[in-house]
Amino acid sequence: MNIVLDNIIFSLQRAGGISVYWYELLRRMQRDKRSIRMIEHPRAMSNIFRKQLDFDRAMLIDDRPLPLWLSRYLAYPAVRDGRFLYHSSYYRQPQLAGATNVVTVYDFTYERFRRGVPGLVHSIQKRAAVRAANGIICISESTKRDLLEHCPEIPASKVQVIYLGASELYKPLGLAGGYPPLPDFPSAPFVLFVGGRDSYKNFRLALESVAALPDYWLVSVGGGELKPGEAELLQKLLPGRYMHLPVVDNERLNLLYNCAHALLYPSSHEGFGIPIIEAMAAGCPVIAANVSAIPEACGDAGVLVNEIRQDAFAEQILKLENAEFRSSIIDKGHVQARRFSWETCYLETMSFYEKVWQEAK
Repeated sequence: MNIVLDNIIFSLQRAGGISVYWYELLRRMQRDKRSIRMIEHPRAMSNIFRKQLDFDRAMLIDDRPLPLWLSRYLAYPAVRDGRFLYHSSYYRQPQLAGATNVVTVYDFTYERFRRGVPGLVHSIQKRAAVRAANGIICISESTKRDLLEHCPEIPASKVQVIYLGASELYKPLGLAGGYPPLPDFPSAPFVLFVGGRDSYKNFRLALESVAALPDYWLVSVGGGELKPGEAELLQKLLPGRYMHLPVVDNERLNLLYNCAHALLYPSSHEGFGIPIIEAMAAGCPVIAANVSAIPEACGDAGVLVNEIRQDAFAEQILKLENAEFRSSIIDKGHVQARRFSWETCYLETMSFYEKVWQEAK
């Protein structure tokens, strides 16, 4: 089976959950010497995960020499020789009839939270991609339910749930409550906020929750540089009690998880929630909203909050000061994290490829 992979996500973001997913699949395909070729835009090498992959130039197919804002939406006639399986990292379709087409659906945040032209264009592209697909991967049961609700014309038999994972680098370091050896790092207990800061992620609520607890700092990780409004809000609500790290590697993030009081995850909607699994694997308690796919990721190991309110999250941060309760949450987290791995995700994806390939003959 010849596989063509569309690496467009590496050009659309410098880092992020979808980039992690695509990176973990690609490096295993390369390890197993799969017959793959990849479509790639020149901006791909700005992605921190793409930089960690070393492919022979002959494996790469140059994307159209068009602006990224345009090429990200265009179907790409990349391969003309024989039959092949095509899988795009972000909703682009192949034009050629010879393609057996697989698409991964991550979430429906655009449909729920974005208005105007960007939300409309994204939804049109996504719907066209799933309609054209021979097989559809959803990253959680919650995302599958959303897909069948938004696209009722899609047969459920085309859809398979394949969970994401966490890198094997996330693990306990045995620091016994120590703090990371970083310049100017807080010597006080701190709460972590990991990932993007879009409105549905409820970054402001996270700040307000920690602001109500004067003994705690907030450390925000990822999502790029702070916007002016975000920096002002941090200074207003948490003067002298915050840090922001725009980009960190797995080793540094694992250290932060090991030292944090908790991961605060107040998002109103998630397709899965990779930071939840990373934190649990590292022995960091998770406080999260009880919505969408978050309960699937957390199982019985997360501290789930039913109402997304500042006082509700602040209450759970304090509750984790109880050593016995904290220890039980950490132990459950280790067990829950072992349910998810990138190796399992990869093997199930390859099995799904084979199933779709055979059915499309």
